[in-house]
Amino acid sequence: GLTMPIPSEVSVRPILNEIREPIISAIRSAWDDWLSSDFNGVWRCKRSRANFVWEQIIERVNSDLLGHDAVHVIDGHETMKFLVHDKVLFRFKKADETGRSSNVATQLALAFHDHDQDLFNLPEVQRVEIVYKLNQLETQIADICVVARDSNRVAWEYSLLDAGEATMPLPLPDPKPVRPAASIVKLKGRASDRKKSTD
Repeated sequence: GLTMPIPSEVSVRPILNEIREPIISAIRSAWDDWLSSDFNGVWRCKRSRANFVWEQIIERVNSDLLGHDAVHVIDGHETMKFLVHDKVLFRFKKADETGRSSNVATQLALAFHDHDQDLFNLPEVQRVEIVYKLNQLETQIADICVVARDSNRVAWEYSLLDAGEATMPLPLPDPKPVRPAASIVKLKGRASDRKKSTD
């Protein structure tokens, strides 16, 4: 089969930017739900907390994006994925310190990061994860990132929280066009700029 390239950040960013606000808000609200829940401080297993937050995220994202034409929800085997513009497939995870999502290595989970495997008969799709990272005390969300993996390695990641500024990598500056002399004369520049090049 064709080798799938690792997802391209340049193509993923603008697509996810369209739904960036509802995603951020769903994750933040889900964490607030946890903080104000009766289980906070009672449940001992972090996994239970992660599951609670995940359920809340899914619940909120589902209702927020329900009417969004570009988003399809793929309700899978104990997971849920979101397909945007038939191009970017993402799922939500809690990240560990390295930014990796920590999920049990099931065949499906491994296939998700193995870009050679054609998941769901969607060969052109770029698969990424949207992960939330907690601060050290685990009292609040420190960052929300889009992570692309190449099997086990993080190929690239960026923060959704500051995605507004840099939607695209900056293009290399074009070589400056040579301005006709007439336009230079009109500029109210410093005297040195107006000197003729003959002196």
